[in-house]
Amino acid sequence: MHMTTNSSLILPFNKIAIIIVAMLMSFWLAACSVTPLSTPAVEPEQTSSTVANNESDPLSYQACVYPPDEMVQACNKKGGAFSQQGMLGCYQCVLSYTDAEKTCQDSTDCQGKCKNTGEFIESGAKNQSGQCASDSSPFGCYQTIEKGVAQPAICVD
Repeated sequence: MHMTTNSSLILPFNKIAIIIVAMLMSFWLAACSVTPLSTPAVEPEQTSSTVANNESDPLSYQACVYPPDEMVQACNKKGGAFSQQGMLGCYQCVLSYTDAEKTCQDSTDCQGKCKNTGEFIESGAKNQSGQCASDSSPFGCYQTIEKGVAQPAICVD
């Protein structure tokens, strides 16, 4: 009686597992290098009164240490709140949108993104509608609708 093993299946699986682990480690290491800005960045569209008041944009703050009080206050003024986001739990100002769950066919119909609300559908499907996102968090799995066309689904950790 001759017994055979499936060692030919083990080698490709090990290679795939090593590649996946290497990719996850590179993403993790890249995210660990994120540090808060020492001075707030001034974007071109800011008005002179905003710059004169020395307010910084809380939406630009993404770091794994809790933001300074002035950033928290600026985020609150915009209707947001700092919370830990993503797998690393770094802090980000997340805005709540007042048009959440409004029917849409494009992100221009919303304060945020127009997202598919049901099961993911084939990318490129036309005549689709979704609902406006409830907040500005980029994390999670979702599929956007742009100009009535389903975009590829994405998962952001």
